[in-house]
Amino acid sequence: MENIDNKIEEHSYEVEFLNCTVDKADDFKIIDSDSHFADFAGIHPSKIKQGKLFLRDILKPADRDFVFKKICKKNTKYVYIDFDILDKNNEPVFIHCSAKNYENSTLCRLVFADVSKSREKNRKLKEKATEANYLIDLVAGGVCLFKVTPEMHFDVIYMNDACCRLFGTTKESYKERVYRIDELMHPKDKTIVYQAIGRAMATGEPLDLEYRVMTHRDEFIWCKCNAAVQKYDEDGSPIFHAIFTDITRIKTAEKRADEANEKLINLLENLTGAIFFASLEKPFLTDYISGDFVRLIGYSRDEFEQRFGNDLSKLIGENSKELEKSIKAQVSKGGRAEITYKINARGARKALVRDIRKLVTQQDGTQTLICELEEMSNQ
Repeated sequence: MENIDNKIEEHSYEVEFLNCTVDKADDFKIIDSDSHFADFAGIHPSKIKQGKLFLRDILKPADRDFVFKKICKKNTKYVYIDFDILDKNNEPVFIHCSAKNYENSTLCRLVFADVSKSREKNRKLKEKATEANYLIDLVAGGVCLFKVTPEMHFDVIYMNDACCRLFGTTKESYKERVYRIDELMHPKDKTIVYQAIGRAMATGEPLDLEYRVMTHRDEFIWCKCNAAVQKYDEDGSPIFHAIFTDITRIKTAEKRADEANEKLINLLENLTGAIFFASLEKPFLTDYISGDFVRLIGYSRDEFEQRFGNDLSKLIGENSKELEKSIKAQVSKGGRAEITYKINARGARKALVRDIRKLVTQQDGTQTLICELEEMSNQ
């Protein structure tokens, strides 16, 4: 039993998630991240919130233009790319990246799936298989050989046990009839798969894409497919060697993160009160401002970001430094702060506000300030 467990561990896949948010308009400055990303980059979360790290700092020079262009592609909300990022030791680590561009904003949230350990295991398995000629029996991912017919059907020639489990079949079942992968694809994904297969056939380049595969009737999982033409059949039809990896958990995590973020934004938009979030290090640099906050200052979200860099201190004036010291002192003493000051709202209107703050600790251990401005009078 121990030998079986060791063999499973030897060929298992490992994935770690890292999250950060960049400002595309500010030279791709990283303005926020989770603790996993901070540990990976070797920089304290407070330094990241202070704008001490840029996306280019963790990219290989040869990849920078490619990544920036992908993220900035016009009218694209989601971008999926694979590339290397540099860890705290300046060593490249291969990742799958999901980038979400926020509507009417220059911010972009990046979710990195660190699959370097899995990639290294794949490389070692391939080397071992080349020598011993038993890749198909050892690899942990779903290995498949399929032929692309003139009618663009993907007829399965061989699947290993892992691939059979992914597709919800057995070796005995798929051998009894013509088993076609194209019949398992989600209808909405067929176009991108056919296009990728067509390019691979035309150029000889390997394909790397993600799409949904039916495992049982009307039940789909997300798979990452890496494939390339291995050889050609007697009739000239290309035979692809493919490796399928179940990435449903990655997709589910991305979806949950997106939903949580959207819920937070919707919650703030509908909350009563001029509410915003800020860090203790920069207590006037706002994050996630509410609708009432926008109405209080008189500037739209875009104007507040573009003209003032989301920095409330620029609407306060010269005494903002003293106010910042007072906030930090009060929060450090009791976890709360309350101060009063005037802000220069739109139209030369001065508003006297009471600023109430509370320090909260998030699930990942990082701390943030929940802040509310209460207008006391207008002048």
